[in-house]
Amino acid sequence: MTTGGNGGITLTPTLDQAGRWSVAALPGGGLGERVGIDGVLTGLSRRGRRHRVRGGDDLRGFGWDRRDGRTREWWPQGITTTSDSGRPPVAGQTRVLLAAWYRKDRRASDTAARLSVVDLGSATELPERPGYDHVLLVEADQDPVSRAARHAQVRVHAGGLVWWGDVLLVADTRHGLRAFDLRDVVRVDPRAPGAYGCRYLLAQCGRWTASADDGVRPLRWSFVSVDRTAPESQLVAGEYSRGDGARLARFPLPDSPDETLTPTRAADVVTTGIASMQGACRVRGRFVISASRGRHRRGHLWTGTARDGFRQHVGALPVGPEDLSYDRHTGRLWTQTEYPGSRGVWSVPLPP
Repeated sequence: MTTGGNGGITLTPTLDQAGRWSVAALPGGGLGERVGIDGVLTGLSRRGRRHRVRGGDDLRGFGWDRRDGRTREWWPQGITTTSDSGRPPVAGQTRVLLAAWYRKDRRASDTAARLSVVDLGSATELPERPGYDHVLLVEADQDPVSRAARHAQVRVHAGGLVWWGDVLLVADTRHGLRAFDLRDVVRVDPRAPGAYGCRYLLAQCGRWTASADDGVRPLRWSFVSVDRTAPESQLVAGEYSRGDGARLARFPLPDSPDETLTPTRAADVVTTGIASMQGACRVRGRFVISASRGRHRRGHLWTGTARDGFRQHVGALPVGPEDLSYDRHTGRLWTQTEYPGSRGVWSVPLPP
């Protein structure tokens, strides 16, 4: 059953203490050399593998290197690209994809989160072996005695990402969103304690805390995306559920994070009736949704609206699909798959 209506859910943006400082200028010398995301792209240390697709599927994609493709310590989740940032494409300019991973060990899940920064090249076709590197998401503060800068890992599932100007929004399942300024990436020694082998750190600069009106069930922030095909930009958020009670919500989003941020209420909340939603975006007034079917069956795409209902596109996605992002420059969708041994990043056509 599909239902829709105004939501009773509010997002309130706030700056963290670290967000009021320049990360590079933190007392004690900061967390490291501030290089920004452009600095990451100039020295990528890993290489992906171009996927060879069998059959007539119009799928394009790449896999991670052998270590990342098989690890059970890190699991892929959210995805976004430079198309989401709101900046117009520039001929010959590198396209960039950001992919999120959460960390788990024998005792717990969501013990840390990282980004893979991927160079997609300047052409429409994917490079044979795209370069990439990892950036650990952290919270920065000061040691109360030495006043030196220090950091702790960000403990989120990172099921969805939105690249918004210079800011990255990361889904925080129970609380809303975490915010990071991509200009604040710093270079560190990957052997340093708490770096988890990453050559870069990115400190959180703020939070968007979610709340719900009395009698309204709080939204579970499983995934997020941005709709830049509407007259005004909109944030799309949704929740995973094995049953049919999961919801999607839309929020007005300023075109740029440089604009004054104020609390924003959901413009619309939709109960889709679709089980196992993993990602959703909105393209020209229509929702596009990914749904998983376990580790042995291909995922589905769903398209539609609250008023007209949703249509299923059977097996349109690879096995284990996660978040979705729409590339308005190519008219295609991006997703990534999570299972070790078969995980990868995929570009798929937008269903008719």
